[in-house]
Amino acid sequence: MDFALFGLIVADVIAEPMELRAAGRARRGGGARGGGGGAGALRMLHSIRLTTGGNVCNVGIALAKLGSSVSACGMVGDDVLGRAVLEQLKAAGVNTDAVTRSDADQTSATIVAVPKGGERTFFHTPGVTPRLDASAFRACFATFHQCAWVQVGYFGLLPTLTPDLPELLRELKQTSPGTKVALDTVDPPAPLNQLVPILPYVDLFAPSRPEAEALTGKVQPRAMARALRPHMPPGSVLGIKLDKDGCLLDDGNQTVTAPAYKCDVVDTTGAGDTWFAGLLVALRKNMPLDQAARFANRVAADCCTAFGASAGLRSFEETLARI
Repeated sequence: MDFALFGLIVADVIAEPMELRAAGRARRGGGARGGGGGAGALRMLHSIRLTTGGNVCNVGIALAKLGSSVSACGMVGDDVLGRAVLEQLKAAGVNTDAVTRSDADQTSATIVAVPKGGERTFFHTPGVTPRLDASAFRACFATFHQCAWVQVGYFGLLPTLTPDLPELLRELKQTSPGTKVALDTVDPPAPLNQLVPILPYVDLFAPSRPEAEALTGKVQPRAMARALRPHMPPGSVLGIKLDKDGCLLDDGNQTVTAPAYKCDVVDTTGAGDTWFAGLLVALRKNMPLDQAARFANRVAADCCTAFGASAGLRSFEETLARI
């Protein structure tokens, strides 16, 4: 198998267009229930949809749409949200045999408020995520051993797992030396002193510009890369997602930058995750670093052209032809 993904499995409820500032002004202005747009009034939206979110779902479905074989690893609640998420993963071609169900907490879930401009606001409940611990990770080793890459995400949202992750990854590397490890993070990330012991076992780390700035205290992308590079092993890839400015990739021998692709932005939900998926596919196919950067940027741009984290994505062949 090409990829295994361990971490957040989330049910996303996407509401659009949801103008939170306008709703706040209406509440402050008061008004009768059900009339005049005041507090308690009914506000019409274009759509409310239940879809998948989190790195396992966003990256996993993107990888599958790009033609890769993928296994989801993690946990959902034994509830209607968990069942819906697993159904959508299976429908997308993602293997879910390594996803367990817990009746102790609900499925991790997020309300995604999408205004007309496309920049979204999240309201999140972790649900079962704190139960992703060392034992849950080790339970997936049999799956990890079958895969070329294992991605873990997100650093910063896995508080129970993070202290044990260096030893777990060391163990994984010893028992499956051919398996590469990717780590994704979130804004804001956990502190740098928690990341440094993990990075020696990571073959790909690619924070966003705000995440890298929080970790390093640096402002310029190349300075961020220079601060993180010494903690990573030889031959590993370090990336900095630069949003509208594209991305930077560094493999220890060369540093490349690639501009973002222009597109009509509808929704930016999952753009960072799909960029990561594009980069994983490019590295799996041994693309040169500059081509890998352009491919990842193309996937992220396509993501932004439709609502949700995967509707806008194309096949590998179509994506490659457009970089």
